[in-house]
Amino acid sequence: MTDPKQIPDISLEDISFLLSLARTQSLTLTAAEKQMSMGAASRRLSRLREALHDELFVRSGPQMIPTKSMKEMLPKMKNVLDAAKLILETEHFDLSTTRRVVKILSVDNGILTLLRDAIGRLYQSSPHISMSVQPITERLFDDLRAGEADMALFPAKAVPKDIHKLELYRSRRGILVKSGHPLIELYEKKGKLDLEDLAGYRRIETNAPGGQSWSGIAKDSAMLSEVQETGFSMPYFLAVPYVLTQTNFTYMAPVITLMHFVRMPEFNLRMLPAPAPLATYTPCLIWHQSTHEDPFLQWVRCVITDTSRSSAKRFGVLAD
Repeated sequence: MTDPKQIPDISLEDISFLLSLARTQSLTLTAAEKQMSMGAASRRLSRLREALHDELFVRSGPQMIPTKSMKEMLPKMKNVLDAAKLILETEHFDLSTTRRVVKILSVDNGILTLLRDAIGRLYQSSPHISMSVQPITERLFDDLRAGEADMALFPAKAVPKDIHKLELYRSRRGILVKSGHPLIELYEKKGKLDLEDLAGYRRIETNAPGGQSWSGIAKDSAMLSEVQETGFSMPYFLAVPYVLTQTNFTYMAPVITLMHFVRMPEFNLRMLPAPAPLATYTPCLIWHQSTHEDPFLQWVRCVITDTSRSSAKRFGVLAD
């Protein structure tokens, strides 16, 4: 009888990951398929190599080729996964008839930039579902754990171990000002803006309820606060242009958000590149472990991921 202590500690999710890697022969494609970051996929492969005491996959040019041991394990792994699916498939859902409610935590900017294109596809495929978007608060992770929300749109840099995080894409931030603002001329002379250049102008600050900054990065917010005073603070992104047109304030936000405002002729606004230390912006989709294997929510997350990435590509805001 096999000693339980010698049985590798791997899950059905790990087995599915290895089967995907064997099929795609690409860690990048597997990470995308499993809605993981490349870093998370690489760490999972390293952990499985250690657990199974084998290299599992070796690189040959751009491909990841299974080792001899991995090839021998593949049929057994497929059998285990197939058997598990038969046991766990107790509730089959039909997209055309399901009346599930999708509960999402987000700010208004998330609907504009990350959910907008997903809404039509979700309702077209599943016309009887309902969507409920609630504001992000300081209870973000607790709400996900308690089932008060299925997922959240939030650019978090770090999350607890029981929370999954998927980077939707990598982009950048910009600075929005009214036409004729002195920073425009300064930028045209220097070809860039430094943090110190913002010091003479107050800023608009948009915070989600509960004090969570949409930047998701306290360090960045603190850095900006050191050089700029806050002249106007509110939780509403879509009201920003009405404040900018009447002041010399600045507003820093994701480029994809600012592009919507710049294209509104009634405001006559101008977008400038953010200073290098604050330029990076990475929106994320996060959810709790308890909903990770839910087939319906997996589908919803897939639609949001696909449409948000396509939208970012269409707007030309993906970082190099």
